[in-house]
Amino acid sequence: MTDNDNKAVASGLLELHSAVFAAAADPIYVCTPDFIVAEANEPYAVVCGLTREETLGIRLPDLIGTATFSRRKPFLDSALAGHPATLQDWVNHSVLGRRFFDVRYQPVRDGSGAVVGVVAFGRDITDLQQAGDALRMHRSVVSQMSDRISIIGRDFRYRMTNESNALHHRTSTSCFVGRHLADVIGEPRFHAEVKQRFERCFLGERIEYDKKEKRPDGTMAIVSTRLEPFRNQQGDIDGAVVILRDVTETRRMESRLERLALEDDLTGAANRRAFENWVAARLEALAGRRQDLALVRRQGFAIVFIDLDDFKIINDTVGHGAGDRFLCEIASRLRGLENDRVHAARIGGDEFGLVIDGADRLEARSICDKVVRAFDGFHFTWEGMRFRAGASVGLARVDPDLVREAVPDVSHVLQWADHACMTAKAGGGRQVSEHRAFDRIAARRREEVRHLAEIEQALAANALCLHRMIIRDVHTSANEMQEVLIRLRSPDGRLQGSSLLLATAERHGLMRRIDGWTVERVLIRLEDHPGELPVALNLSAESLGHPEFSRHLLDRLDGARHLARRLVVEVSETTVARLTEGAWGTLAGLRQLGCRVALDEFGKGFSSFSLLRENSFDIIKIDRGLTADVATDPVKRAAISGIVGLAEALHLPTIAEYVADEASFTPLGALGVRLAQGGYIGKPEPWPDA
Repeated sequence: MTDNDNKAVASGLLELHSAVFAAAADPIYVCTPDFIVAEANEPYAVVCGLTREETLGIRLPDLIGTATFSRRKPFLDSALAGHPATLQDWVNHSVLGRRFFDVRYQPVRDGSGAVVGVVAFGRDITDLQQAGDALRMHRSVVSQMSDRISIIGRDFRYRMTNESNALHHRTSTSCFVGRHLADVIGEPRFHAEVKQRFERCFLGERIEYDKKEKRPDGTMAIVSTRLEPFRNQQGDIDGAVVILRDVTETRRMESRLERLALEDDLTGAANRRAFENWVAARLEALAGRRQDLALVRRQGFAIVFIDLDDFKIINDTVGHGAGDRFLCEIASRLRGLENDRVHAARIGGDEFGLVIDGADRLEARSICDKVVRAFDGFHFTWEGMRFRAGASVGLARVDPDLVREAVPDVSHVLQWADHACMTAKAGGGRQVSEHRAFDRIAARRREEVRHLAEIEQALAANALCLHRMIIRDVHTSANEMQEVLIRLRSPDGRLQGSSLLLATAERHGLMRRIDGWTVERVLIRLEDHPGELPVALNLSAESLGHPEFSRHLLDRLDGARHLARRLVVEVSETTVARLTEGAWGTLAGLRQLGCRVALDEFGKGFSSFSLLRENSFDIIKIDRGLTADVATDPVKRAAISGIVGLAEALHLPTIAEYVADEASFTPLGALGVRLAQGGYIGKPEPWPDA
């Protein structure tokens, strides 16, 4: 700008009474036609996370970011053209997080009437916006739901009911208001079973039960009934929300599915799911998490894998029909071994399994030898052709001493038996092979000690390094941010991924050192490269909850808030459950400094919906389990669509993780996902100088 231009701006600014800036509680700033902040008050500086003096002279794109500026520019241009403009949009407040503002852009004129700048007046209307959204949403949802919903006061009179309930009773919603519950369901039932449940609800208890009820057409239905305490604005319970749902078909299907889910379709024997449930229950008993299965708690149990020898010959010679018949006869023979301690299942294909409760090694081996002999003595005849049976048997025992050493999970125990079975088959079949679990545990311990030593050495020798993955806008293909991933360089020069590294570090209390190293490298990189994309990094629950780590991190960023605004801290959904009060305080402090907090692996367990409502996060990252096969799996598409809808209601962006190929990427835009990362977007690559 020329000197004359600057004088014109100054002249225009003088027309604004200085008391406006000094007394206004709402944010105000003035910018020149080339979008340089010429004046601002303290509330606006707080929004930006700066002092008032630091905001002056900065171009708006540098102050609020190019993406935000691009949304604001049409309104600024309108004001510069002499036309006041009003905008309502979400703003990242350095202290309060995401807030909804009403902003008015007013032209600033000099003495001759020429526009020499724009003054922007902001007003925080977040509470009004959220209240209006919630009210509209609740009214729409309640009126359209097929569930029958009512609110009943402590005097047992209806305050409201929805269309579904009114139609069920063949009346209108207005006719319900003021009626006593006993008039609707009858005095006997009200006093015998319903009144007491409502009184418990009025004391704060949530009540759920099924009841039988006659439909308007005279048929009987099973109705799920839920009573929730209804609180007034002061938080006092002055009624109950009643939700009624016809679950007749659901309960019938649940019963049928529960039976079918644990039964093999072909043989009628228990299936693999039932088999794994048996193993899981016994491991829980040994770990002290179940009080039943007393024999297992005292003496352990054994699992047996049985693989039929030469079954393929029957299928190839006389067809699959004969093979199916053969499998049914094998299942029948195994069921003959069952008693209150021995349980048989078809695991899949030509594989069967046994779970034996309380058997020592000799007894379990004796049962396995009996299986081999029984199959050796069995001959299968089909269309005049005779086939000899045979089986390879793998045995693995799990006893209380083993669990006290290290609690295995179901997959490990199944692998032990499967490995023993493969050993028996490799030895020629028709024999039993035993798995020695203690040998495997000792080997894993030696491997973990070796890996722990490598991590300690890498920390001491600065042999850790960082890679990055680009996070890209699904619609524009613009690079929006990057996630950093830690790597360990082994003595032989190989790079190890983060999964094993972090798992070992977490078990042995090294996460604070690793997180501290990572944060420092990231901040140094951002300081040295102002044009670097915003960086996302994962921090552990241990680090976030440690007072010393938290204090150091917050102090470091408090002195460099321009770096904090370029930082995204990721917390996985599985980590959320382990966050202490101190860890939540650290996250809140980071957000006040300008950092964003992302909820990683969302959808893995759906345990954090309530946290989203509490405004604890700024970004949602959709778990790999949902993004994989999304092109061909309608259930996953529906789940992602639901998450995106939730995120949009909360004004949060979404990132799809592990987008491996074009087929996984293509549906994301239509589903409303904003950002994506993964092998298709860009594979991990070394982060220079980090």
